[in-house]
Amino acid sequence: MTGMFQDAEVRLIANSRMQWETFTKGYKTAAVSADMKLFELNNAAIMSGGIQLAADRAGDLNFSTNTVDFNLSVQQAFDASGRNIFSVGFKGGLLNHRIDYSKMEGYATETELLESAPSNLNTWDLGAGVTYFHKSKHKEYFYVGASLFHINEPEISFFGTMVNPEFLSDGELGKILYRKWVVHGGGKFKFNNNISALPSFIFLDQGPHKEIKVGSFIKYRGSSSMKKNDFALYIGGWIRSYIEKDIFGTDAIDVSLRIDQNKTIYTFSFDFNTSKLRRASNGLGGPELSVIKLIEWNKLRRKQWKVKCPAL
Repeated sequence: MTGMFQDAEVRLIANSRMQWETFTKGYKTAAVSADMKLFELNNAAIMSGGIQLAADRAGDLNFSTNTVDFNLSVQQAFDASGRNIFSVGFKGGLLNHRIDYSKMEGYATETELLESAPSNLNTWDLGAGVTYFHKSKHKEYFYVGASLFHINEPEISFFGTMVNPEFLSDGELGKILYRKWVVHGGGKFKFNNNISALPSFIFLDQGPHKEIKVGSFIKYRGSSSMKKNDFALYIGGWIRSYIEKDIFGTDAIDVSLRIDQNKTIYTFSFDFNTSKLRRASNGLGGPELSVIKLIEWNKLRRKQWKVKCPAL
């Protein structure tokens, strides 16, 4: 959601995650991004832009995925108070895959694989999405959105054209990256002046795989912080479920702790396995840490904008 943040012109994000390190050489993921409100298109619309860098490495062969994405979005207010906002965004970037065959161990050396198979693959990747926000007079809000990733279904096979004796699709062969549909939503609903609930969900559909995650933060802000808007504490939990053909199950529970301090947001999460994988992982998934920094320099100009995004 490029440009969708409150009380600032620039947002910086850093994120780090590890997965399944307790029983295998699991996943390590790191990402950094920056986005900002660029300029007004009119008195009720703002264009925003951003860049995101991400790196992921997994397994004994150090299979890595690296991305550089450039994002553009437009936020349009549909009433004088700016309580109803529609956002549309686009992203495009470079997708890189690498693998280290020299670390492969087997009963016989695959000479052709080691000598001629490419170990580096570059391709382009495109995506787009829309989001609708509604804010009430009582500083409550809800939002719902949908996105489509890998619109161009980039080719990700290191082996190019492969023999296909069973007439499988390119997706089933692992030759292309399936398009991924994402539907998400959430909101903020106040119990009183100090405590609020921030429920959210996300549904992902990519090829034969489907996943849904549902949960909520509970937010506490003390009376002494209400005027300064300088501190808030969040505690939350989410359940992650999957659908594979005719199989449905729950495979993880996430717990999160978040702290808002002035214009910096710290979030620490950990997920616990609930599927059969817990026998190998001892129920431990992995930790994730994110830091978000909001930067402002022209409060007077920002107050004149009709598009006033909620604080997510």
